[in-house]
Amino acid sequence: MNPVEMPLAQFHGFILVFFRIAAMLMVAPFFSPKNAPAQVSLGFALFLSLLVAPGAVTTPPVLEGLGAFAVAAALETAVGLLFGLVATFLFGAATLAGGLIDNELGLGLANVLDPISNEQVSLIGQFKALFATLLFVLLDGHHFLITAISSSFSTIPVGGLTFTSELGTFVTDTLFTDLLTSAVRFAAPALGAMFLVTIALAFVARAVPEMNLFLHGFTVRIGLGLAVLAVSIPGFAWAFAALWTRAQANLERTLQLMG
Repeated sequence: MNPVEMPLAQFHGFILVFFRIAAMLMVAPFFSPKNAPAQVSLGFALFLSLLVAPGAVTTPPVLEGLGAFAVAAALETAVGLLFGLVATFLFGAATLAGGLIDNELGLGLANVLDPISNEQVSLIGQFKALFATLLFVLLDGHHFLITAISSSFSTIPVGGLTFTSELGTFVTDTLFTDLLTSAVRFAAPALGAMFLVTIALAFVARAVPEMNLFLHGFTVRIGLGLAVLAVSIPGFAWAFAALWTRAQANLERTLQLMG
């Protein structure tokens, strides 16, 4: 498809396709500007749009005036953003789990600068986010997102987005609930170990009041916490794979509710 030789209506359809794909790539994991330069993400979105637009815009939309085109572009951007955010919740759960573990280990103030996002992140949260990115690639998640956004035009035609109360309920209840419960599930081994350590230190403090529990307890919590974190890495990979399977179902459900 050569954009220069397109009729005006078909060119409008191509631009709307680009808005949807670009919005998804801007927020989706692995493709977002946090992991790659914005120019690369936009160039890849343009390339995908050139491939997808001929089959997606079978009936060019009729847009009368700049206002109608702006509304249509906003709707397509909303589709892409919702689509990308569902996948992003995976990494939000991993980062939140790392923050919970850092607070229990006493490392809540030992943040580091993430060179990708230029934000202060917790140590364990950064580790889990990077490990989650590796698992996402190994699970072929990046290919799934490209395939899903390309096939989304059969479920939601260009300009066919509809906002319903069921969609809002699904996003606020199901997706955010999955985010919080998954974060607790990811952090459960370390949180359970720290709970047992706290109880043990309480008994030690009762039996040996002269011991400096602040000094020894801090060392024990960090050492045991890191050991449990290392042992639970296979469990985290299994839980992340299960959550990704659920996220794929949520993506399909989101597309059905938007169509």
